[in-house]
Amino acid sequence: MYLACLALSAVGVALLDRRWRLAAWRDVPGAGRRTLVLVGVGSALLLAWDLAAIALGFYGRGASDALLGVWLAPHLPLEEVVFVAFLSYVTLVVAGGVGHVLARRVGTARAGTGS
Repeated sequence: MYLACLALSAVGVALLDRRWRLAAWRDVPGAGRRTLVLVGVGSALLLAWDLAAIALGFYGRGASDALLGVWLAPHLPLEEVVFVAFLSYVTLVVAGGVGHVLARRVGTARAGTGS
């Protein structure tokens, strides 16, 4: 159930990204490839953080019927890997959205001043 919710959320974010051209669909050569690389790097960093926290005993395996039951490492479910990839992607989309809003505000302010 949790994996399905993550997938559905990722589709929604991808549709927003495509509509507003915020990350993977930006009008920049190689934007899709750059987005994939950044999601990969962000995911790797977050997974390293997770693995360190698991090794230090901060995380433990919880019982949940929402999980698929596929464990990639002790205390590391498949859903965690998908979640960190989703988190990395949504962060890029939000950053692109903030940049889009700020660029429009700057453009509107310049147009209003006659510059």
